[in-house]
Amino acid sequence: MKRQIQVRTRTPAPITPAPEHTPIYDMGAYLERQKQNKFARFRKNLIQTLTFCCAVLFVSPMLFMGG
Repeated sequence: MKRQIQVRTRTPAPITPAPEHTPIYDMGAYLERQKQNKFARFRKNLIQTLTFCCAVLFVSPMLFMGG
């Protein structure tokens, strides 16, 4: 008995349009929030960079001096 190959047909998902951006009603508050977000992002990157540098400074002597 031969096996039949069953072709599966799939309908493509409907394309939904991208949502529109929310309008900015209070430009001063928006700019203040942007400033806060920028500082928070800078602080996070600074902490990550310092953590990485400390890890490198802590691990490299162990690797090279057999500590």
